[in-house]
Amino acid sequence: MRKFFTVLLAASLSASLLAGCGSGSQEQTTAAAETTETGTTAAASDETTAAAETTAAAPAEATNLTIPSASCVANLNPLLEGMKEGVIMLNPLYDPLYVKDVNETRYYLAESYDISEDGTVYTLKLKDGLTWHDGEAITADDMIFTLDVCSDTNNGAAGTNIVLVGEEPVSYEKTDDLTVTITLPAPSASYAELLGTLTLIPEHVFEGNTSITGSQANLLGIGSGPYKLSEFVQDQYLVVEKYEDYYMGAPSIDTVTFRIISDMAAQEVALANGEVNFLELANSQAVAKYSSDPNYTVVQYPEGRVNYMAVNKFCPTFEDPRVVEAVFAALNQEEIIAGAYGEGMAVPANTILSNATNYYDSTIEGYKQDVEKAKALVAEAGLEGKTMTLYFNSERVYMKETAQIIQQQLKNVGITLDVIPLESAGFFEKVFGTDSDYEFYLNGYGANGDPDNVIYGMYNGIWGVNLAISDELAAKWSDARSVFTDEERAALYKEIQEMTRDELTCYPIAYPNYVFVTTSNIKGTDTIKRTPIFEDYTKLTME
Repeated sequence: MRKFFTVLLAASLSASLLAGCGSGSQEQTTAAAETTETGTTAAASDETTAAAETTAAAPAEATNLTIPSASCVANLNPLLEGMKEGVIMLNPLYDPLYVKDVNETRYYLAESYDISEDGTVYTLKLKDGLTWHDGEAITADDMIFTLDVCSDTNNGAAGTNIVLVGEEPVSYEKTDDLTVTITLPAPSASYAELLGTLTLIPEHVFEGNTSITGSQANLLGIGSGPYKLSEFVQDQYLVVEKYEDYYMGAPSIDTVTFRIISDMAAQEVALANGEVNFLELANSQAVAKYSSDPNYTVVQYPEGRVNYMAVNKFCPTFEDPRVVEAVFAALNQEEIIAGAYGEGMAVPANTILSNATNYYDSTIEGYKQDVEKAKALVAEAGLEGKTMTLYFNSERVYMKETAQIIQQQLKNVGITLDVIPLESAGFFEKVFGTDSDYEFYLNGYGANGDPDNVIYGMYNGIWGVNLAISDELAAKWSDARSVFTDEERAALYKEIQEMTRDELTCYPIAYPNYVFVTTSNIKGTDTIKRTPIFEDYTKLTME
């Protein structure tokens, strides 16, 4: 039996639906008054006023934005959710401290932060008057509690990079009700961006218990964002309603609904039927189709994402290093992108950093196809007749088509590849563990901003344990995390990009563009062009 958790705010929803059944009454006029011009005018004016009052009493129809999601969050705690779909679903419920973008810093829960001259002491001040969705004040105690949760490695919570610099822990203390001071063991140029990403959770809801794994409080969803929880049914939908006391002003759209629709074709049918207002687009034909239809608006910008094929280090197939070399030599990125993505939907990836990652180097040469070399290595390694296995996430765009093209490209050099689809939950359980019964998997990761924040977790065991990394490369990651100047970091990240390429552990395939379509009555979706969508829901309106 499916377990589900439901939170209903039925009273408020019913009130919204029933409000506005208003009525007005007209004052009766005497027959004598109606026989005169003055009396007739007075009666007409009275009727107009009454009609206007009735109209004013009727509220505007409630607005709802419905977004389909291929998979569902397991809980409503942002510290325990790292997958793209889950982050999107929780974005309206929780705000970060701030967002450091290329040209500006956008402040949310934080009023400001200051850095000492030596780069080791950060003083962060929260905005005054912030409240959780249950009305309790957001204070420095909540930030201290959140940092304590991140420090407990048994939680597996996001934010480890915020409480550690290199391998050393930071120290932190409450200065006053709104201020926290964090002291780093060494300067770190990436720390300012990392700190801004911290999502606070309420100490009082968890009753001060920092062991949050399995806590029922993870399902309450009491957050700090522009929307508060209305209803959540696991694997079916999440409904959030606007929080009237939101510190930046209540959002325009009344409710946002996330419907779980795992099949991409079914999502498109739902859009056509008016059941959803949003759809991610995965091919150029779809872009052309919706761009020519006035009922829809297409938005497109670089996603800052890397889609890749990973090598499972636990698989005994790779005891012979020629196997990976043969596979990588057989692949043709341009062919994969043309067939799986389509024109304008992605560009070939040359490193594990995305084209929107700080310190990305476009001059580094990526992998190149060499069919004759691949065939020779297949023969040398005795791969003829051997079947290898690749897993892909059937709920992610481009993955099925990419797997099929890779399968054909390997067949062309004499390698048989089984491609196996898994839905998100099963996929991540399979590929982020220690299973040794498969060779490859396809996946992607968001890589906007600092590589220490968005990529390092792939290689230090936080996000998974099956990517091989040499001690020398691991040391480079640690060095890049700890040095302070941009020049030093740029040099180290160039080495990291080159060394990762040479170690043949991960084949970067594509840097996709993020393309989506909305119904034309949704406005403001391109105000902040960052992923995952939407950073600021108060920018959205519905006509």
